[in-house]
Amino acid sequence: MEIKINDMCSWERKKAIFLMDVAEDLGISLKDYGEVAVNKNSGYTYLWSEDYNFSLYMPINCELQKSDINALWSCSECGEEISINLKDSDTLEDIEENINQIEKNHFQQEHKDKL
Repeated sequence: MEIKINDMCSWERKKAIFLMDVAEDLGISLKDYGEVAVNKNSGYTYLWSEDYNFSLYMPINCELQKSDINALWSCSECGEEISINLKDSDTLEDIEENINQIEKNHFQQEHKDKL
């Protein structure tokens, strides 16, 4: 995982370290292809791994708590983004189940809209 530390200020580095700690606690490998960086448009600090259909991110202002972390799913076809907060997700399986349901609902709704 590439960590773009040179592009981060002190606060963003603290959030990146916190994100990586939570990701590892959940069982997300930091050895796989991905990155930890700051989104230049939103200012959010994020962790992305190609092994998952979601990214983890933290807003600019937060308290470094698990409830500050969101999992973001993005539709590769239309660009729609949907987030869930990690405060209600105790395990990686919980997150994956919730994100997979979001993805399923999105594509079912998209199919209905085309009919």
